[in-house]
Amino acid sequence: MILIYFIFFFLILYYLYSKNYTFWQSLKVPFDKPFFLFGSFYNIAARKEHVFERIRTIYNEFSTPYVGIYIFHQPILLIRSPEILKKVLVKDFDKFTNRNIATNEAADPLAFHTLFIAKDAVWRNLRAKLSPVFTSGKMKLMFPLMQECVDDLHSFLSQHAGEEIEVKMMMKKYSVDIISTCAFGINTFCFRNDNSEILKMATKLVDFKSFVRSISIFSFFFLPRFVDIFRLTFADKSASDYLISVFKNTLQEREKRKIIRHDFIDLLNNLRKSETITDGYKFDDDIKMAAQAIAFFSAGNDTTSITLALTCYELSLNKAIQDRLRQEVTENFHENGSFTYETIQQMKYLDMVISETLRKYPLAPFLTREADVDYTFEETGFTLGKGVSIIVPISGLHYDPQYYPQPDKYDPERFSDDNKKNLTPYTYLPFGEGPRNCIGQRFALLVSKVAMAAIIKDFVFDVTDKTPVPLRFDPGSLFVQNRGGLHLKVTKV
Repeated sequence: MILIYFIFFFLILYYLYSKNYTFWQSLKVPFDKPFFLFGSFYNIAARKEHVFERIRTIYNEFSTPYVGIYIFHQPILLIRSPEILKKVLVKDFDKFTNRNIATNEAADPLAFHTLFIAKDAVWRNLRAKLSPVFTSGKMKLMFPLMQECVDDLHSFLSQHAGEEIEVKMMMKKYSVDIISTCAFGINTFCFRNDNSEILKMATKLVDFKSFVRSISIFSFFFLPRFVDIFRLTFADKSASDYLISVFKNTLQEREKRKIIRHDFIDLLNNLRKSETITDGYKFDDDIKMAAQAIAFFSAGNDTTSITLALTCYELSLNKAIQDRLRQEVTENFHENGSFTYETIQQMKYLDMVISETLRKYPLAPFLTREADVDYTFEETGFTLGKGVSIIVPISGLHYDPQYYPQPDKYDPERFSDDNKKNLTPYTYLPFGEGPRNCIGQRFALLVSKVAMAAIIKDFVFDVTDKTPVPLRFDPGSLFVQNRGGLHLKVTKV
């Protein structure tokens, strides 16, 4: 009897999913053949393939402007055409305002009030409010705080010169230090304390190594019903509670002692103090302010550390590029006597190197948007129904030989002044594009460049027997990073 019930249940499930899997075929849209229950993402669910690789594979299998895919039972349109992407991300942004990410204010107020997840009026008002915080002028004021963290990174390398080091963890410590001081106003000194509590919390905050946490985060992107049913939180609860406590204590101490550091807490506090009755969004709750700092912290520490670690990795494999970068950095240093905000901005080859790292290893392999209305693509006449989501295949675009010849080759010259103007618009999207692009782009580039300039001036990076060549992406990670450690040898110039 149990077997009969099981077979009956399985047949019903099969029918329901098979019915959903006719969606793109009925609309005459080319589609990736779905695998039962998992759609196009079986290899990701089974942790056989990173989403970066899966998106790129689907992208490469088609030549049409878009292709239909299924993530579990959900139909999603993957758009390959840069011209259509321009309309979705910029020209017709008002019709694709929201990311397809679950929200539940009651269960997860922290995520609900972050720019990354916020929707509609909450997002619009919050974005307008926070935009002045990330101007170049504000970044310049934070530069002295960043320099203190760079000095600690430099000291660490001096102490371990001639040794083999694990650069991924090294850059993790640097990124936690620099974002902690800029977002929470505290000096964490991760290089001096291997048991740093905030380093542990940074690792725990968005942790894909834990199966339960990885399912939770995956659900926000692809299984929104699970978020409501199980009242899931995007960030680990214990880690976010710890950081909320740090934020509140720092804020109280600032108010009490009249401390001014020109960091993120100061900027948020100034915004709150200048609010008027006409403000569309108000920081009338400490949680709303803390949410911005924690989002800044969680989004920044992994992306910065991975970008820097992979830049060091590519430089160790491409010694001519490393030597040329060192020459530019050294000349600028001697000419100015130190690294300043202005000198960092002047280094063109440094910018080219970081740009190529972000091309080859984009911080996010895809973007999502959701159609707010029925939308017709003028190029093909196809109408996308309201509520259907799209995916922007960044990893596919960044590796398309039509736009980037020999895409597996690490070549900063793609971003020289002469070549950059020939790049096809909307094929380079490491920070997204349009009104919903990454608000922290200036900060991310600055903290990456100042670190790379300081260390490449005085240290040489080389591969060792432990260096993974080629890289094998960790399918359990949200971001593009190697499985296991990333070992390189470091020596003084």
